[in-house]
Amino acid sequence: MTLNKRWIFVLLGVILIVVIGSLVTNNGGINVDTTSVEKAPMEVSIRADGFTRVVHQFMVTAPISGDLQRLTLREGDPVTEGQVLARILSASGSEQSKRVAEASLEAARARLVQVELTLKDVVELAMQARIEAGRRESLAEQDIITLEMLEQARLAAQSAFRQQAVAEAALVAARAEVRAAEAMLLSYDSMDRDGAAFEMVSPVNGHVLRLMDENARTVMAGTPLLEVGDTQDIELVVDVLSEDAVQIAVGNLVHITGWGGPSVLSGSVRLVEPYAYTKISTLGVEEQRVNIIIDLDQIPEALGVGFRAEASIVIWQSDDALSIPVSAVFQRKGSWYTFVVLGEVVEEREIQVGARSATQVEVISGLNEADEVVVFPGQDVQDGVTISG
Repeated sequence: MTLNKRWIFVLLGVILIVVIGSLVTNNGGINVDTTSVEKAPMEVSIRADGFTRVVHQFMVTAPISGDLQRLTLREGDPVTEGQVLARILSASGSEQSKRVAEASLEAARARLVQVELTLKDVVELAMQARIEAGRRESLAEQDIITLEMLEQARLAAQSAFRQQAVAEAALVAARAEVRAAEAMLLSYDSMDRDGAAFEMVSPVNGHVLRLMDENARTVMAGTPLLEVGDTQDIELVVDVLSEDAVQIAVGNLVHITGWGGPSVLSGSVRLVEPYAYTKISTLGVEEQRVNIIIDLDQIPEALGVGFRAEASIVIWQSDDALSIPVSAVFQRKGSWYTFVVLGEVVEEREIQVGARSATQVEVISGLNEADEVVVFPGQDVQDGVTISG
């Protein structure tokens, strides 16, 4: 029993020594981390991911219908302006293609007849609906029928006239299809039958970006064949939330990182697209996104088309903003506060803040340059508390 009491007294003595040592070390105050209020350059940016693309892309299409020879180019191959990219034998040498054109014309004419008959029926129905609506209008004035029956007649008339408008638009389209088919067939008859090849040339110095199909085949006029572009003339496309897009203006400075190289590239906003589109986020949330087009001041040789990059679009900047770290401010009841060091005590002070970046907050009023503020204040930091020297 005596031995147990002795160990209890030893333990109490150790605890007393630790407490006294702590008080001596802290001088009766608490330890805090502080930083000075200073004027320094500050930027507020919107960060977004995107990819590079060619500024001017050229889709080479078949100018005539005919037999396309096998393409010898591959994606990524360099091309020069005026270089032959593809050859097509005129469609006059292909009886099969001509028969296809004749069938297309026959189908277009049949479609025109069908639309004309449909329009005639729709016009008659619209006239009957209008007459019926007028008749019920008279009956409703005499309280012979209810207002609900009158409204039904009016709605039927409106629907009939809408169907008439749709049928009239279909008639315009059908007539255009007939004219296009007639023109296509006429081009077969007017072409020379010597089987000469039509050559398509590159409109620009650059590279082949995409091949639709390298195989020889019969193509119709307007068929996409390949895409070319100048890979040294590229732009960066990033998408941001629509509420962020309204803060971005043409000419804003952009810092570009994450493209794979060691340096930070610079650029500027050339275009904020005027329309948004819906995109599903990684969390499955629908978001309205807006594309931002960025011109690069300098394009490294290693940066290609379709490469990923990160952009920091500067929406606000100052060369001498009075600022403190974000970790030094806190909000209460709609106002912003910070703890200012005054000698050996801290004072809770209300401040007015301006621009805010990811790390810094601009101070409009409430602090002066060289003031000391507490960063990362804990629960034990209160107004008037003593801090250790």
